[in-house]
Amino acid sequence: MNDLVSQPIDYTDDVIDSHYRLVIAAAKRTRQIMEGHAPVGDYPYHKETTIGLAEILEKKVPILMGAPAVVAERKHREVLRAARKQHEESLPPSRGYARESVEAIVADVSVYQEDPEHAEHAAPEEADDLGRDI
Repeated sequence: MNDLVSQPIDYTDDVIDSHYRLVIAAAKRTRQIMEGHAPVGDYPYHKETTIGLAEILEKKVPILMGAPAVVAERKHREVLRAARKQHEESLPPSRGYARESVEAIVADVSVYQEDPEHAEHAAPEEADDLGRDI
Protein backbone atom coordinates (compact mmCIF):
# COMPACT_ATOMS: atom_id res chain seq x y z
CA MET A 1 0.00 0.00 0.00
CA ASN A 2 1.41 3.36 -1.00
CA ASP A 3 0.30 5.43 1.94
CA LEU A 4 2.26 8.21 3.61
CA VAL A 5 0.46 7.85 6.93
CA SER A 6 1.66 4.26 7.45
CA GLN A 7 5.29 5.40 7.11
CA PRO A 8 7.24 7.30 9.77
CA ILE A 9 6.78 11.04 9.32
CA ASP A 10 9.99 13.05 9.17
CA TYR A 11 9.83 16.81 9.10
CA THR A 12 12.06 19.70 10.02
CA ASP A 13 11.29 22.76 12.11
CA ASP A 14 11.17 24.93 9.00
CA VAL A 15 8.02 23.05 7.92
CA ILE A 16 6.16 23.14 11.22
CA ASP A 17 7.22 23.39 14.86
CA SER A 18 5.39 20.49 16.56
CA HIS A 19 3.59 17.21 15.95
CA TYR A 20 0.41 18.70 17.42
CA ARG A 21 0.40 21.63 15.00
CA LEU A 22 1.14 19.23 12.14
CA VAL A 23 -1.89 17.10 13.03
CA ILE A 24 -4.18 20.14 13.35
CA ALA A 25 -2.96 21.66 10.06
CA ALA A 26 -3.28 18.35 8.22
CA ALA A 27 -6.79 17.82 9.61
CA LYS A 28 -7.91 21.28 8.49
CA ARG A 29 -6.42 20.79 5.02
CA THR A 30 -8.04 17.36 4.79
CA ARG A 31 -11.42 18.88 5.61
CA GLN A 32 -10.91 21.48 2.88
CA ILE A 33 -10.14 18.75 0.35
CA MET A 34 -13.18 16.75 1.47
CA GLU A 35 -15.36 19.87 1.09
CA GLY A 36 -14.33 20.17 -2.56
CA HIS A 37 -11.07 22.13 -2.71
CA ALA A 38 -8.68 20.66 -5.25
CA PRO A 39 -5.37 19.23 -4.07
CA VAL A 40 -2.44 21.54 -4.84
CA GLY A 41 -0.24 18.87 -6.41
CA ASP A 42 -0.58 15.55 -8.16
CA TYR A 43 -0.17 12.71 -5.67
CA PRO A 44 -0.24 8.92 -6.02
CA TYR A 45 -2.34 8.76 -2.84
CA HIS A 46 -6.08 8.16 -2.75
CA LYS A 47 -6.98 9.21 0.79
CA GLU A 48 -7.68 12.84 1.51
CA THR A 49 -5.85 12.61 4.84
CA THR A 50 -2.67 11.43 3.15
CA ILE A 51 -2.91 14.13 0.48
CA GLY A 52 -3.47 16.84 3.11
CA LEU A 53 -0.50 15.65 5.14
CA ALA A 54 1.73 15.48 2.06
CA GLU A 55 0.76 19.03 1.08
CA ILE A 56 1.68 20.30 4.55
CA LEU A 57 5.01 18.48 4.61
CA GLU A 58 5.93 19.68 1.10
CA LYS A 59 5.00 23.29 1.99
CA LYS A 60 2.45 23.49 -0.83
CA VAL A 61 -0.16 25.15 1.37
CA PRO A 62 0.52 28.02 3.78
CA ILE A 63 0.15 27.41 7.50
CA LEU A 64 -1.13 30.40 9.43
CA MET A 65 -0.13 30.82 13.06
CA GLY A 66 -0.96 33.40 15.70
CA ALA A 67 -3.22 36.38 14.99
CA PRO A 68 -3.58 35.74 11.22
CA ALA A 69 -4.82 32.21 12.00
CA VAL A 70 -7.41 33.56 14.45
CA VAL A 71 -8.68 36.10 11.89
CA ALA A 72 -8.88 33.45 9.15
CA GLU A 73 -10.72 31.03 11.45
CA ARG A 74 -13.27 33.70 12.41
CA LYS A 75 -13.94 34.53 8.76
CA HIS A 76 -14.33 30.84 7.94
CA ARG A 77 -16.81 30.33 10.78
CA GLU A 78 -18.83 33.37 9.68
CA VAL A 79 -19.07 31.95 6.16
CA LEU A 80 -20.20 28.59 7.56
CA ARG A 81 -22.82 30.25 9.78
CA ALA A 82 -24.19 32.26 6.86
CA ALA A 83 -24.36 29.15 4.68
CA ARG A 84 -26.11 27.19 7.45
CA LYS A 85 -28.61 30.00 8.01
CA GLN A 86 -29.35 30.23 4.29
CA HIS A 87 -29.83 26.47 4.13
CA GLU A 88 -32.18 26.44 7.12
CA GLU A 89 -34.24 29.27 5.65
CA SER A 90 -34.58 27.38 2.38
CA LEU A 91 -36.07 24.30 4.07
CA PRO A 92 -39.84 23.92 3.85
CA PRO A 93 -41.69 24.17 7.17
CA SER A 94 -43.06 20.63 6.75
CA ARG A 95 -39.64 19.18 7.51
CA GLY A 96 -40.17 19.77 11.22
CA TYR A 97 -38.26 23.02 11.57
CA ALA A 98 -40.19 25.56 13.62
CA ARG A 99 -39.89 29.09 12.34
CA GLU A 100 -42.31 30.59 14.83
CA SER A 101 -41.24 31.91 18.18
CA VAL A 102 -41.74 29.78 21.27
CA GLU A 103 -44.40 32.18 22.54
CA ALA A 104 -46.48 31.76 19.35
CA ILE A 105 -46.27 27.98 19.54
CA VAL A 106 -47.27 27.94 23.24
CA ALA A 107 -50.20 30.25 22.46
CA ASP A 108 -51.40 27.92 19.69
CA VAL A 109 -51.13 24.84 21.89
CA SER A 110 -52.90 26.51 24.83
CA VAL A 111 -55.91 27.26 22.61
CA TYR A 112 -56.42 23.53 22.06
CA GLN A 113 -55.76 22.62 25.68
CA GLU A 114 -58.20 25.16 27.10
CA ASP A 115 -60.90 24.80 24.43
CA PRO A 116 -64.24 24.07 26.22
CA GLU A 117 -65.80 22.68 23.01
CA HIS A 118 -63.11 20.01 22.82
CA ALA A 119 -63.84 18.85 26.39
CA GLU A 120 -67.58 18.39 25.57
CA HIS A 121 -66.82 16.24 22.52
CA ALA A 122 -64.39 13.97 24.33
CA ALA A 123 -65.01 10.25 24.15
CA PRO A 124 -66.54 8.71 27.29
CA GLU A 125 -63.37 6.86 28.26
CA GLU A 126 -61.44 10.13 27.95
CA ALA A 127 -63.94 11.85 30.21
CA ASP A 128 -63.53 9.11 32.84
CA ASP A 129 -59.77 9.45 32.70
CA LEU A 130 -59.98 13.19 33.18
CA GLY A 131 -61.87 12.89 36.45
CA ARG A 132 -59.65 10.29 38.15
CA ASP A 133 -56.81 11.00 40.48
CA ILE A 134 -53.64 9.20 39.67
